[in-house]
Amino acid sequence: MHAAWESLLPGFSFISVPGFFLGLIESYLYGWYIALVFVPLYNYFNRGNVRSG
Repeated sequence: MHAAWESLLPGFSFISVPGFFLGLIESYLYGWYIALVFVPLYNYFNRGNVRSG
């Protein structure tokens, strides 16, 4: 997993404390980015499937 995380999160390394916190912040921001992109898409495509009552 070291190589995977280091390639997905620029500047991240498991060895240093600053690198760990940088990876933590980047993971948080990427999570918000994915949520801002996919939640509206989900709501748009799921609009017709809502049941009333």
